[in-house]
Amino acid sequence: MEGQIVEKDEMQEIVAEFIAESSELMENVIQDIVVIEENPDEEVVNSIFRAVHTIKGTSSFLGFATLSNLAHKGEDVLGMIRKKEMLPDREVTDVLLESFDLMKQLIDDIKEKGTEARETGSTIEKLERLTKADRKKIGEILVEEEAIKIDELVNALRKQKDDPQEKKLGEIIVDEKLVTEGQLKGFLSKQKTQKEEQTIRIDVRKLDELMNLVGELVLGKNRLILVNSIIKKDLNNNSTADSFADVTNYLESITNELQLSVMKARLVPISKLFNKVPRLVRDLCGESKKEIDLHIEGENTELDRSLIEALHDPLVHIIRNSLDHGVEMPEDRKKRGKQGKGILSMKAYNEGNHIIIEIYDDGNGIHLQAVKDKVREKGLMTDSELNVMTPKEVMNLIFIPGLSTAKKLSSVSGRGVGMDVVKTNIEKMNGQVYVDSVEGQWTRLIIKLPLTLAIMRALIVKVAEDLFAIPLSTVIELVKSREGLVKSIDKNDVLVLRDKVIPVIDLGKIYSFDAHEESDGYIVICIIGEKTIGIRIHSVIGQEEVVIKPLGEFLGNINGVGGATIRGDGKVILILDMPAVVANFGHQKRLLNN
Repeated sequence: MEGQIVEKDEMQEIVAEFIAESSELMENVIQDIVVIEENPDEEVVNSIFRAVHTIKGTSSFLGFATLSNLAHKGEDVLGMIRKKEMLPDREVTDVLLESFDLMKQLIDDIKEKGTEARETGSTIEKLERLTKADRKKIGEILVEEEAIKIDELVNALRKQKDDPQEKKLGEIIVDEKLVTEGQLKGFLSKQKTQKEEQTIRIDVRKLDELMNLVGELVLGKNRLILVNSIIKKDLNNNSTADSFADVTNYLESITNELQLSVMKARLVPISKLFNKVPRLVRDLCGESKKEIDLHIEGENTELDRSLIEALHDPLVHIIRNSLDHGVEMPEDRKKRGKQGKGILSMKAYNEGNHIIIEIYDDGNGIHLQAVKDKVREKGLMTDSELNVMTPKEVMNLIFIPGLSTAKKLSSVSGRGVGMDVVKTNIEKMNGQVYVDSVEGQWTRLIIKLPLTLAIMRALIVKVAEDLFAIPLSTVIELVKSREGLVKSIDKNDVLVLRDKVIPVIDLGKIYSFDAHEESDGYIVICIIGEKTIGIRIHSVIGQEEVVIKPLGEFLGNINGVGGATIRGDGKVILILDMPAVVANFGHQKRLLNN
């Protein structure tokens, strides 16, 4: 009986490993299929073939016949492409993508249900029709399309065979006996093994647990630093205090290094997200009959894996809007003096402790008057409010829930539909989103995200007897409050700083503490998105590294509070959710858009 349990556990481990490996292979295969449609590179084709062959063999061994059969039919088509008996044109690519999507669904079914109960007959028929069709070889197509004459093609192939200069590098090395063929194969095999040994697959939950433990260690470090400062005051010029200070500094250094290492272990290249874009753009172009030239930069930029997952839906929504309501139809673009093929570019790069993602299209831009008309139509703002708004303020109105300037509905969506959801999701990640546009020419959305959500630097401030943490990424300046500095406009507090009117929010009034005296405390100047606001406080404690903890089910969601942290003295303090503070407690809409 015990032997049967061990065998069952071993089989479950094998299946789990198969699911993890196959899911990764399918992600790469789907991305590469889009690549070979544009450029049928031999190495990429071979890579796809090997991946599908691996899935076919392993699934057959484990008894997943449906998946194995589908992979086998896909492998037949890939084999013909590999032998240059078939060109991976749009028709072929469409069928392969359909079959690979289905294979991915079957793998997900095995993971979730342990079975592969899906209908694959229709897709298999399409694959079989491709292999049976009388399709021309690439060389025949070249000749028939008169891209090259038959004699020229034959001469080119003969020259490649007879001329040593036309040989590949590996063949030249072997022929010149600089290295034997066996030595070359051995070197390549060793190189592959070394590369594989540099990585290890680890359960994400283990990384999460490790990150939580590092968070607790950071809290302990903060407490030790506080105790150290107390001891130094009590035992001035004492050798025991000096020794304790040395230990504290050493532990702080090690903790910081450990924290950085664990954070790096959780980082993944944004290519994991960006690599899905070519397929998305290809499908949307086929649906909308538009042409897009896609540019992607910064795929190796890294950020926390949890952010990668949370960023997927907002990014997809932005791209769909860009293609549907941003980039015009080819004929319309040509009438405006543009190239028929639109441009969509995505760029990611590091800026301090943040990641910046830019999405640009050279399409229709944001029509400011159309935005104003829609806001007026929905009764969200009055004419007098709209007339005094700057172009940047009007652009930011696209983030109002349910606002759309699309003239007709489509299966994609117009720019503005759901943009409030995009903004909300990004702000949940402690990020910010900006929009810029020139009407009729281009639109650029900029997303700014922290490297990680678990630990951040914050400004600790005091209001009455209570402490709050303000994310340091939003803070740009501290202003000492003095008499007459804050003025009242329409019963709203504002601060005029370098000829700029900034609305002021008093934390004391929000959380029912004592109101400030006119000359009391400070004003923390913060930027949230395109908005600049002032947060009125009593005093500033300093900067600290805080570990973000959820409030828990008992407290639930509290407006303006994003979580809590524990200070070195053991006190729990609230971390302000700055976008929520502005949304829930800001006064004048127009001023908050400055």
